Amino acid sequence: MLTIALLLGAAAPHYSYPKLVTANGYGAVIFADDRLADAYPHLYQEYSPGVVTPELLYDTYFGVTDLDGGGAWLTDAVSATTEDGTGILVVERTYGSLAITEYDFAPMSMGGFGLAQVARITNTGTSATSAFQMVTLLNWHTGGTESVGSASAQDVSETGADVSLTYRAPGATDVSCGSVYDTVLAGGRIGGGCNTSGEDVVPAFGWSIPALEPGESAWVGVHTSTVGHAWIEGDPEQWVEFERGLWELFHARGQVPAGLTADETAVYRQALAYLKMGQVAEEGDAHGQIPASLPLSAPVGDFQHIWNIAWVRDGAYAIVALDAAGYHEEAAAALRFLIQEGKTGDYRSYVGDADYAVSVCRVYGDGTEWTDVDADGPNVEFDNFGLYLWALGNVVGDDPTLLDDVAPRALDGVADVLVRLVDPNTGLLLPDSSIWERHWNDKQKQFTYSSAWAVEGLRAAAEIADTLGDTRGDTYRASADEIAAAIEEHLVDAGGVLAGSKEELDDAESYLDLSAIEVFNLDILDPRSESFTASLAAWDRELKVTAGTGYHRNDDGSTYDEHEWIVIDLRVAEALRRSCRPEDAAVLEDWVTAQGMANNRILPELFEPTNGDFAGPAPMLGFGAGAYVLALQGRAAADAACEAPVVDPDPDKPCGCTGAASPSGIAPLLLLAPLLLARRRRS
Repeated sequence: MLTIALLLGAAAPHYSYPKLVTANGYGAVIFADDRLADAYPHLYQEYSPGVVTPELLYDTYFGVTDLDGGGAWLTDAVSATTEDGTGILVVERTYGSLAITEYDFAPMSMGGFGLAQVARITNTGTSATSAFQMVTLLNWHTGGTESVGSASAQDVSETGADVSLTYRAPGATDVSCGSVYDTVLAGGRIGGGCNTSGEDVVPAFGWSIPALEPGESAWVGVHTSTVGHAWIEGDPEQWVEFERGLWELFHARGQVPAGLTADETAVYRQALAYLKMGQVAEEGDAHGQIPASLPLSAPVGDFQHIWNIAWVRDGAYAIVALDAAGYHEEAAAALRFLIQEGKTGDYRSYVGDADYAVSVCRVYGDGTEWTDVDADGPNVEFDNFGLYLWALGNVVGDDPTLLDDVAPRALDGVADVLVRLVDPNTGLLLPDSSIWERHWNDKQKQFTYSSAWAVEGLRAAAEIADTLGDTRGDTYRASADEIAAAIEEHLVDAGGVLAGSKEELDDAESYLDLSAIEVFNLDILDPRSESFTASLAAWDRELKVTAGTGYHRNDDGSTYDEHEWIVIDLRVAEALRRSCRPEDAAVLEDWVTAQGMANNRILPELFEPTNGDFAGPAPMLGFGAGAYVLALQGRAAADAACEAPVVDPDPDKPCGCTGAASPSGIAPLLLLAPLLLARRRRS
């Protein structure tokens, strides 16, 4: 199917993102181009206002010196990837007849921020090597004037204003803090100890490696930590095997949907691994949060987007994805983080003076509400309320304690608030900033996306209320039905096309917005209806990117709007399957999967609209990994529903359920494929 899209001018899947990341719930370390070059001791951008997570690492890498005038730092990578479904980075390097395989990972069992760097050195030559020294350089910046001390050749501590680090290098024979870089390049032996202070102290360990016979290997390794080194015993080779075992146990707890291709399985497993790595494991207020992305980015124009901040919206997609994949404990922890007592309320005046319980935008690392404010005022997003209730409704059956601990507060501070936010004049939600964060001061609108999630959230709240024996269930259902009816009445144009907001539709211009696709995914409007067919035709005509397979998010025209959005592609794919157009859905799914496979199974926020290059943060969590897991988890049910006979309550109304009536879509283009191929052959 993807081949047909490529024939029609779409970019081919290709490598465009030279970064990798490893994280363990406490911090993250980034590999960029050829070396480890950034590290953060927390996953969140700010713990509380002004308490910013520092960036600690300039760079760190291995080197080789033959002790006889020849040496090099290993900063040229033959290849770099992530082991399937793990956080283990694998980098291949060479030096003469030596093949060096480097394993870098944030240990999942460490209980704090840390990094393990392991090198397997293999003699690939036909004769024995001479003895040599392996070295690792540790250019960490702990903040301001650093105090460094070496208790032995295998242990170093480094303390600065931001953090204290300890380094352990089992088997190391030498340690140094002076002239290390030049010594290795000159083929000398490092040494002399490391007890000093200064603003840019660079410790290094050295291992004496005896002569290696052809095919023989040696292993060296160092681990860096803020919490000590009790996480594992043994030698560096055992560290790698232990970490692999932890990831095997993680995946054994989960569920992989049946019928996935090998590539889909690989991207799916890696998506789950990133969700696990990206969920904060710290104890206390920060525990359980899932930032929108890990702390790294690709540019969007001149702007470097770094979204390691928890948004309620992104978190909801990640939560439901984790629960669907079998990770109920992780999903429940994320729900608890987002509804902490006493952390919201700064924007009561925007929310009808209601005592609301979930942030109207995003969240600091400690769970405190955080919204960005510009000349147009704050972002106040009512879709968060429905999305939170949707996520809670999905998870509460798998974690009954949520009924006691979370559900009553969610009904009082989220569901009741939604009921109060219904506009008595239209039946829709009152205007808000919604998914694309349009701020306030006459920018707020009655967005379809916010009303759609209000419907879904209130229906979930009704089920929760019934389970609790709470009489508000009927009120929530009635309110959900009122909003659903208002969507059909006020947000669909005369041709059946679903609009992005009431105000834009009333103005009769620029009202296409693919966030509205959720109306069909949530069965508020029938995805097999003529309205979906008409909407799809309009979206295909106006919102397809110029050189990609998918869509930009709306017709508002900003640079950010015009990029291809992964979450939009995947949510459209779900709607296509629900409308019984599996071939069309597969084109989008295959494109996202192929792009992930071409880029180490990473999924970004965006693709460039002109060439399909990665843009925005990558890996993206809720809007990337979470959306992908949801798409594959929901595929079988959608396909099965299409195989069942359709029972139409109105026999005089055509259902359009086969998908063949679509005037746009991808499937009709299959009929043109032979003609397109013939034309190409003649040119």
